Amino acid sequence: MSKIEAIERFLNPKSIAIVGVSSDFSSISGKPLKNLLLHKYKGYIYPVNPKYKEIEGIPCYSSILDIPGDVDVALIAVSSKRMLQIIEDCKKKKVRNLILFGSGFAEVGEEGRQLQEKVLEKAREAGIHIIGPNCVGLLNVKESIPLGFATSFETEKGFHSGNVGFASQSGATGFSLFGLAQEEGIGFSYIVNTGNQMDIHSFDCMEYMLEDEDTSVVAGYLEGIPDGEMLIEISKSSKELDKPLILLKAGRSELGRRAALSHTASLTGSEETFQAIAKQHGIITVNDIDDMIDAMKVFSRGKRVKGNRIVTISNSGAAGIAMADYSEPLGLEMVRLTGETEAKIKSIIPPYGSALNPIDVTAQALKEQHILTDTLELLIKDDQVDAIVFQTTFGGELGKKICQKIAEIDQKTDKPILVTLTGTSELTGEGRTILRNAKVPVYPTTYKTMLSLKYLVDFSMFNKKKNAEFLSTANLNNVKEDMYGIWTEDRVKQELKTLRIRVPNGIVIKDRKQLEEIKENLNYPLVCKIVSSDIMHKTDAGGVEVNILNPVQLERAYGEILKAVTQYAPNARIDGVLVEEMIEEKGIEMFIGVKQDPQFGSLIVCGLGGIFIEVLKDVSIRKAPVHLNEAHEMLKELKGYPLLEGVRGEKPRDIAAFAEVLSKISQYASQNNGQISEMDINPVWVFEEGKGIAALDGVIVWKECLGKSVTI
Repeated sequence: MSKIEAIERFLNPKSIAIVGVSSDFSSISGKPLKNLLLHKYKGYIYPVNPKYKEIEGIPCYSSILDIPGDVDVALIAVSSKRMLQIIEDCKKKKVRNLILFGSGFAEVGEEGRQLQEKVLEKAREAGIHIIGPNCVGLLNVKESIPLGFATSFETEKGFHSGNVGFASQSGATGFSLFGLAQEEGIGFSYIVNTGNQMDIHSFDCMEYMLEDEDTSVVAGYLEGIPDGEMLIEISKSSKELDKPLILLKAGRSELGRRAALSHTASLTGSEETFQAIAKQHGIITVNDIDDMIDAMKVFSRGKRVKGNRIVTISNSGAAGIAMADYSEPLGLEMVRLTGETEAKIKSIIPPYGSALNPIDVTAQALKEQHILTDTLELLIKDDQVDAIVFQTTFGGELGKKICQKIAEIDQKTDKPILVTLTGTSELTGEGRTILRNAKVPVYPTTYKTMLSLKYLVDFSMFNKKKNAEFLSTANLNNVKEDMYGIWTEDRVKQELKTLRIRVPNGIVIKDRKQLEEIKENLNYPLVCKIVSSDIMHKTDAGGVEVNILNPVQLERAYGEILKAVTQYAPNARIDGVLVEEMIEEKGIEMFIGVKQDPQFGSLIVCGLGGIFIEVLKDVSIRKAPVHLNEAHEMLKELKGYPLLEGVRGEKPRDIAAFAEVLSKISQYASQNNGQISEMDINPVWVFEEGKGIAALDGVIVWKECLGKSVTI
């Protein structure tokens, strides 16, 4: 049985066993049965505990082996120490789906980790799939099937079904969010708490939810990345299916990472890398539960935007200013209205209002409520407007009437309308309810509204992007015999030449005899650099001499470099001295790097080069490979990007040439994914526009070299 098939059975079981059940419905082992009865589960229920003959009139069995019928899913509420025997019993009974509630596994240390591995090994041998351990269960909201003991299951009002699927490593966080979202009128299809993710993990559940026809928004709470490549694959499905993927990832700080490890035995990974991957693949990332609920709200409506051009309407000048202030940093354009639209709005609003965006209809709308709604209908018809934010403080009967009218207008258009309705529940609660029932996204503050609109714009714009083709790179797939150890600068530059990347002309001098033979025939000025896999920071070792103008200076530089390096690192292996042309064109120093991430594989990095890497830490990251459009996006993210565009009279630099090289190196890294530990091309000089680039230094550390102490 595949994981997808297993998840289908978990969510739609025809029969459920509860192993370790209790008649005390206030206990963890009693609540699963209580919840199934509360929500009138229609399948077979088989309580298992030798202490009881029956519970609530349902026969209770001494062992899972005594159950007379088939069991689709078994809920296991017993000690972790009994798990190996439970697996054996389930194997004999041909129970293939288990939910493990108990703790005492990898999250508690080495002994628990070993037990978890043994349980998983036995389960795989038996063809058993597991959700958990250390989880509170799952909920098929569509069919009202609660499998577990989450407090949210105990509602007597029933569940609000809808189009949001949610997978969470944390049970408390996941089902708390569910409860709050239900109060906001957000309907769900499924919720699964994966806990320690021994077998089935959060991405498996998200994959299932993306394919589910009743689920159009998929969200997740993560404490680690169980499978980096799978995350990328489901993000591609998200784009293809036009179903937003919203993620809240814990462990962004060092303290948070340690807490996540102890909580669910997760290795959280680099937050910087995770955010880069999310941006590259159109994943919506949020900072907390509130933000996730707000994102769910705007996406569950199902509308998309054509662009980022927004118009805001309010009965408060201050609110309009706040919306304008938030729009720019959030990447939203407060579009200038067409003359015709502006003139029509002026004819509707009081003369002391403002028809400019943000539109201020003033408090006169208290008397004439049509002012707000007539203005809204005008903007709906304007093709230059992609989305509308409607802000009001009106409550009571007037507020209800306005909200009802907004809901009616919203049903007639594909254009997103978001509402900020400020005020107490006593005054504005009925208006909020009207909007929620109509699926109109409504928020209590301006910032929450504008941030939610940003999520919608980002996803809509990402999905409009066409898949770009990669550059054709010569010899990209050629496997070299020497792809091991450390490639020093001279060898790296040979490789860059095969990729059609400009490097200075040079030669490695092995000894003084060779120096004597060639010194008169070289083109001066020159640069000399030590070549040694044991010396990565050549300048620190005295291994670099520049502006060498003649053969005499070359001989002196050669001798001084060897002397300095020998004193710096007496045991270093010296392969020679690289002598190459000194490029005198003025260029901006950039760098291109590759690093191997344990979760996502080869990453491509760029930023300002030279000493600025460590000082400014101004870098952009993507998973390799990146096409030209992505390479340009990476550069635009840099704080130093204006230097490339040209500032204070400086001419623009050859951004296109650098982006092309960045794309080529990323493809090289991707083709050698898993083989390159680190790669550093630094500096890369970027010359004036049209004059290209030159890679002046570089090193590659191949995977086979990881056991050696190397500093790049």
